[in-house]
Amino acid sequence: MSVLETILYFVVPPVALYLLIALLVVGPRMARRPRYRAGQPWTHPPMWWTANPQGAQLPPVDDSGAHSNLDRGGARGSW
Repeated sequence: MSVLETILYFVVPPVALYLLIALLVVGPRMARRPRYRAGQPWTHPPMWWTANPQGAQLPPVDDSGAHSNLDRGGARGSW
């Protein structure tokens, strides 16, 4: 076996495997949209939420018909 064949058989496959694993790990992270970082301008409209609208002198929320018999909460968030 020549030096070129030795390199081809013993160096290229491990390097290709490492590159494939690195691509599988880093690829999804690079494909995501950019995250908001503190200090960057916020381009979305503000959304205010309060647990007590009457205490904040807000009109009561009309949620009639918003709940079904399948609504449920919990730590898993399957509402």
